[in-house]
Amino acid sequence: MPKGFAASNAGKIAKRLGSVSGGKVLDVGTAGGGFIDTLMRTLKSYDSFVGVDYCASSTSKAEMESAKKRFEGKPVRFFEMNAEDLKFENASFDTACMSHSLHHLAKIDRVLAEMKRVLKSGGNFILQECYCDGDQTEAQKADELEHEWEARIDSLLGVTHNKTLTKQRIMDIAGSLKLSELEVFDSAHPIDCLFCKRRNECKDPKNQATLHNSIKDIDDAAKRIENQSDPEIRNRLIEEGKRIKETIEASGSAPASYLFIIGRT
Repeated sequence: MPKGFAASNAGKIAKRLGSVSGGKVLDVGTAGGGFIDTLMRTLKSYDSFVGVDYCASSTSKAEMESAKKRFEGKPVRFFEMNAEDLKFENASFDTACMSHSLHHLAKIDRVLAEMKRVLKSGGNFILQECYCDGDQTEAQKADELEHEWEARIDSLLGVTHNKTLTKQRIMDIAGSLKLSELEVFDSAHPIDCLFCKRRNECKDPKNQATLHNSIKDIDDAAKRIENQSDPEIRNRLIEEGKRIKETIEASGSAPASYLFIIGRT
């Protein structure tokens, strides 16, 4: 395992998840079910998973449809659903989680209250969210520039996508949940990197595959505003995208650091 990765706390997070009996798990903002994949690999045990997502864009709808096929035959179900009004009875789940979706919420407090409502007393609450401040590398800062640029594009198209939160804001949100046995881990690498065959390549933020994917994401996002009616806004965003590509080519790209928070209701 790359030295930097081993020191990132990702291994400690995976070990902590390995002590959790998930039972019936709710994943809010599931997108393509990526966090469900991670939990299947790391939880001590689980009974089943339910993934919900608002599917505000055609891309997110396609991700969910792809996830349904990928998890076919496994104890996983997906529902297109607004997390501000979860269609589940009180105390329906043993574990409720959300991974990298806080910044996509219009009403954070409302969604978290709904997650607590459907979680059994003593159930596991797991929150994972990247932050924008702190001691980030130049490659991570470049990734953050890309993320905030894409957030503006989504907002322009009517999709809720806010700026990346600060570390303190995430901690304040976690505190508002009033969880017991609260634990917080700070990591520079995602847990799923533990299972990725390319993790030795990704230790280099200028790895060609990493650069290619980042540039492609920017090009794909730019295509989404080709028909934007205001040419001034469109051209400004496209030019900014070009500058971000230059930054990424110079410094590389790496995922922002994140907080992993776990506690009980």
